[in-house]
Amino acid sequence: MRIRVWGSGSNGTLLPAIQHGLIVAALSLAALPAEAQEARVATTTAERAELKGPDFTGIYQLAPNGAPLPGGLRNQGSPEEISLKPEAQATARSRAPKDDLAKLCMPVGPFRMMAWDGNKIDVYRSPGRITMLFENYFLGHMRTIYLDRPHTPGDPLWVGDSVGRWDGDTLVVDTNRFNEHTWLNSAGAPHSEDLRLTERYRLVDGGKYLEVRMTAEDAKVLTGPYTYTRYYERVNTEIQEDICNEDLATVE
Repeated sequence: MRIRVWGSGSNGTLLPAIQHGLIVAALSLAALPAEAQEARVATTTAERAELKGPDFTGIYQLAPNGAPLPGGLRNQGSPEEISLKPEAQATARSRAPKDDLAKLCMPVGPFRMMAWDGNKIDVYRSPGRITMLFENYFLGHMRTIYLDRPHTPGDPLWVGDSVGRWDGDTLVVDTNRFNEHTWLNSAGAPHSEDLRLTERYRLVDGGKYLEVRMTAEDAKVLTGPYTYTRYYERVNTEIQEDICNEDLATVE
């Protein structure tokens, strides 16, 4: 079990309410997989027939930047390298590092999370959706990628509304409807309600790695679309329990 502990933030009443909710969610992690069991395995012949595309099911861990990978594969780009318009630059400069959600046990959003050092994900599927559970539950939370359906209206979300489609052997995921609280990087880069993420997932090197190409577009904030690439190695391990609280200590 990992216990990651951070101090309280200064963003008004948002932190106590959201952080409390996330703590409750993490403490009930044992219930979460049970709730999602019907998404993990297609149990009937009809359900198996509905599954499309390559099977991404498995646990993957992000390969370290600079690590030698087969076939010349390598991680490229970073959320830290995005280019902001002048007004967005001013907003980023006005933000204090202590208010970074990554330091407050709160979701940081898919754009940062999929490039997060050491990130480990558990991917499973069922007819109509692919589910992604993060070992670092507080920062990554859980994502559901709905297949072959349009975006749905509703309140802004921490991880956005994700819909996917198959382009040959590549899963293309479009995500929008983000709330205003997440940053695009650790330097406080903001985003607007127009933020749109496009991800392309495909298995490479005989299924040993999952390639993730992430593109962010936000005409109100970014000078242009920005893309980074990450490689996740399929690993024979398990997702570990991850818990946060508000004290200033770290326990492994």
